[in-house]
Amino acid sequence: MELARIALASLDAETVRYLNKFSGTCVTLEQQPNAADDVAVYIPLYAAPPVPERERIRREHAEWSDKTFGDVGPVGPLKHLSKEALEAAAEPDDLSEWADMQFLLWDAQRRAGITDKQITLAMVDKLAVNKKREWPVPKDGEPRLHIKEQSAPVVPEEITDESTEQRLMGRRWAHSFCAGWNACRAAMLNGGKS
Repeated sequence: MELARIALASLDAETVRYLNKFSGTCVTLEQQPNAADDVAVYIPLYAAPPVPERERIRREHAEWSDKTFGDVGPVGPLKHLSKEALEAAAEPDDLSEWADMQFLLWDAQRRAGITDKQITLAMVDKLAVNKKREWPVPKDGEPRLHIKEQSAPVVPEEITDESTEQRLMGRRWAHSFCAGWNACRAAMLNGGKS
């Protein structure tokens, strides 16, 4: 993956010199006009591509954040992120709110010690999970909540005539109450199947 990124970046890179394979000297096209064409003798040398603007801003923000907020963990930026998300939801065309969210996400990620590679791998896994989930019909302006399956039903404890009589102070209908309660409990345990 890294080699592919370097190869793509080199497509935009500018040749600055040519290295003679045999003598080890570097020349420019002004010094050796045929160097670009003579691949048997010369190897092109490229300038490092400039750092993409986004990465430069990311580093600059990290420096500013460290100076401004000090050595703190990711929780503060994450809580602030939730506030900015609500502001962006109120004004989705305001790019400054989107910028704030990106800064806070970068800051929280960096302060948690999470790399871009770790995030990418987690995103691959999470996308696979999300694709398997059942989603309700989306409604514009509403959060998208997946339909969660409970790993196990929440079932109350079985009750007895004695425990119910104590709770209900000896009422005669305690036995019927217990029978109804336990029938509901059994149905829950059987997934609604009798």
